[in-house]
Amino acid sequence: MGFLLKIVIFAIAVYGAWSVARRWLGLFGGLPKAPPLRREAPPQSQPRRVVVEDTRLCTVCGAYVSASAAKCGRPDCPQP
Repeated sequence: MGFLLKIVIFAIAVYGAWSVARRWLGLFGGLPKAPPLRREAPPQSQPRRVVVEDTRLCTVCGAYVSASAAKCGRPDCPQP
């Protein structure tokens, strides 16, 4: 039991010494720091164009379809 206690105390001492050394070297600039990660927005050459279309209610299926849409292929499609 005494040998295991010595190993545990030694491990705690090594960890403490490593933590103190890392902090002191970090304060004085001894260890290089990783550059901060920056997310840059992609360059935008022109703003996005908003597309808005008129819709109307389909009398057959009840869905709203674009007013400029062609026939859907159903035999009873009311689109021109």
